[in-house]
Amino acid sequence: MSRRSQVFHDIFSSILEGDADSVLKLINSALQKEMSAEEILEVALVPASIQVLDKYQGEDFYIPDVINAANAIEVGLLSLRPYTKTSQQKHEKMVIGTVEGDIHDIGKNIVSLYLGYAGFDMIDIGVNVSPEEFVKAVQQHQPKILGLSASLTTTMGEMERVISALKEHHLRRSVKILVGGGPVTREFALNIGADAYAASARFAVSIAKSLLKEEYAD
Repeated sequence: MSRRSQVFHDIFSSILEGDADSVLKLINSALQKEMSAEEILEVALVPASIQVLDKYQGEDFYIPDVINAANAIEVGLLSLRPYTKTSQQKHEKMVIGTVEGDIHDIGKNIVSLYLGYAGFDMIDIGVNVSPEEFVKAVQQHQPKILGLSASLTTTMGEMERVISALKEHHLRRSVKILVGGGPVTREFALNIGADAYAASARFAVSIAKSLLKEEYAD
């Protein structure tokens, strides 16, 4: 394994171990060795984040381990932000929350971190959010995109209730809806009338940007 590959491997492993201090030290060392922030993000942080979410959704991690890993990811993203071109440019507002009856937030938090890192003005309204609370958030913040998260098969149906509530308040056409979470699928997203589905934080960034382009084209 080359020295470069070893650094990426060490960052990846430190994230999975939830060792934020090591992640910060390794990233700073990599930057000093003229490794780019984008390369560190794509080769180490994104794959580690995907694995954290996969383990979380598969219940292979204890919750404290997931929280520590998420904190390590956040530290990594924040340390890279000053070195990226996109960090200085703010895009439109996006509201994100976990639907009613669901208190899981690790996946939502990681997605929110990546979108914020990519320049979106993120407004996280938390977990167990009712359709009425989503409606109020859209009315108050007037986001271009609304992100709905669900980690349980028993709560994913709440996403459709949110969309119905937005229609009742004549807000559906004013906001693009992006859905995601462990049990959610692209087919489900289409069936409930969402605009898009993201399987991971990495895809959420590119899909959210595509939704903005569609909005401006409309």
